[in-house]
Amino acid sequence: MNFIFGIILLAMFILALRVIWATALQLLNELKYVTQTFNRYRAQRLARHRLPVIMPQIRHEMDWVAMSDSVRQEIQSRNRETNRDLERLELQYQAKQKTIKLYEADIEIAKLERELLKIKPTIISAETEAKPRRRSKKVGESGLVNDKTTKTAQQVFQLREALKGNANALPASQQARH
Repeated sequence: MNFIFGIILLAMFILALRVIWATALQLLNELKYVTQTFNRYRAQRLARHRLPVIMPQIRHEMDWVAMSDSVRQEIQSRNRETNRDLERLELQYQAKQKTIKLYEADIEIAKLERELLKIKPTIISAETEAKPRRRSKKVGESGLVNDKTTKTAQQVFQLREALKGNANALPASQQARH
């Protein structure tokens, strides 16, 4: 029983020491804060009674012209950078405008080729009806030229349809070939 009572007393003694130690540390911190506040207040009171502070003279003369020139040059260099960006954007805009014009010209060419394809069979049929049927080099050559232009126009038309996403519009035989 004495042993248990001794342990309890020892624990209470340790707790008491810890409480006293924590309290002492808090008092020490409060005392430091109060002394700092007091020193700050005393320094402010002493500063009021001192002579006014005068800025020391600059030993060398300030070159205001040189300073203004350097500032002006810095501003101009910044402006040049923004102008360069503006010029770059302007060149990109012009390039895109030219590209758009090229696309429009391609569209016009495709329209003209399509109209030419509509007109060519009537022209060829009119020529063949007017002339008697006989084989000659000129008729053969015109047939080859007509065949080449028809293939080219058809390929252009198919390419445009494919680019539009209308690949199903192609005949089944040509889809298999591609």
